[in-house]
Amino acid sequence: MTTSLRVLKSAGLLLGMQLVQRGLGIISTLILARLLLPEHFGVVALVIIALQFFELLVEIGNQQYIIQKTDVTEADLNTAWSMDIVIKSTMFVLILILAPFLADFFDTPELSTALAVAAITLPLRALKSPGMMLLAREINYRPIFKLTLWQKGLSFMVVIGWAFSSPNHWAIISGTVVSGLIFTIGSYRVHDFRPRWTLIHFRQQWQFSQWLLLRGIVGFTRSQIDNLMVSRLFGTAQLGGYNLVREVSLLPALSAIIPMSEPLLAAISESKADRQALAYRIRLSLALMITVLTPITAFIMLYPELIIRVLLGPDWNEFAPLLEPFGLFFFTFCLFALISDAIIAQGRVKMLFWFDAASTAIIVAVLWLTATGGLEIMAWARGWLAVATTIALLLILEQQTGFSSAKLLFLCIPTLAGTSLAILVVRSIDLSGSHFLVQFLALGTLHVTIAALVTGITGLALLRGTEEWGQLHYLVNQARGK
Repeated sequence: MTTSLRVLKSAGLLLGMQLVQRGLGIISTLILARLLLPEHFGVVALVIIALQFFELLVEIGNQQYIIQKTDVTEADLNTAWSMDIVIKSTMFVLILILAPFLADFFDTPELSTALAVAAITLPLRALKSPGMMLLAREINYRPIFKLTLWQKGLSFMVVIGWAFSSPNHWAIISGTVVSGLIFTIGSYRVHDFRPRWTLIHFRQQWQFSQWLLLRGIVGFTRSQIDNLMVSRLFGTAQLGGYNLVREVSLLPALSAIIPMSEPLLAAISESKADRQALAYRIRLSLALMITVLTPITAFIMLYPELIIRVLLGPDWNEFAPLLEPFGLFFFTFCLFALISDAIIAQGRVKMLFWFDAASTAIIVAVLWLTATGGLEIMAWARGWLAVATTIALLLILEQQTGFSSAKLLFLCIPTLAGTSLAILVVRSIDLSGSHFLVQFLALGTLHVTIAALVTGITGLALLRGTEEWGQLHYLVNQARGK
């Protein structure tokens, strides 16, 4: 089976997995938004922010190291597993010590115990089988698909059951712990690799991982600085609304788009020795992602109030205007992740770190200047800063690989045409007298359908003679067994 076909099938499998996984997540959000208060979501947001920071301090990029390595031995896998356990267990103890001080800093007493309990997931996830990295390296996601269904299904039942019996922030935290436990136990059921303790290749892995670790710290600052500012300037309740709306904007990204692009890291890594093949794969990957992102982004920015009304309920209407600028954040979040993966696949982690450091400094400075203007101004500043940094990184990737931004723009013409026509048609329809759910389903279906049809027809007419169109046609036929 060709690499391209393996990537296509794995992407489809990941899409199915994420549709189920995020479908449960959306249902969970719909229920929790009607049971919990903004203050509860604010506590959870602080727990997640703190935990993500500590996770980044111990995230040494084991999977990226294993995937990009030409030859992988048992010693490599065992070393990665042992390093993970040592570092994450140490961090767990440190969190237990620091939790009371963080609770005092954010003036949120509930944070102390909540963070200590949630931190258990660090050593839990570190214990998972290294065989999971082998599956990702081989672009074999079927076993992961089955495991994830069990993981998300059981954690969903825990979250909802807890929320109904005792509606507070512990519902979400309990689900996080159960999710980590199930995935770790299940990893030994889906792969027969059994790790042994060793740190024999610590030095080699650390030389690769240290730049990923530094980049993770910088990346955390860039992604969460606005949340931290909101918490300090506007309080926990405002943080709960701000963060939840931002998470809603990223639902399509986390549900399908980012997971579907995951196999591309292995595929790009395979072609890094062939500059022409590398440029082609990067250009095709970017074009496919932009084609998917454009109509979704347009709908998010067109109907923020309607989306929040459907997903979160009327109690969250005051935060709905934030969804419009977060549409920009959604678009660039996905694209930035793919561009970063393409650079990491070439082993240029150090360069990526310095880019992240410089761009983060600019983002922090601009947000600090706009923070006092209110939540909406901060959200718009965050969205446009994300656009600027993504464009800058894209230009760096073009300089490194020569994928040609002009050719990429040409490949994106069909989705621009399809989305533009969809906007014109949908905006001309008045459904203001209908139930909000009817409006959402009718307008959303029409928007996506028109965008998809026009994109396909325009692509057939405009791109039929290109290499990229031929590759897509071939992959579709192969997937259908023709």
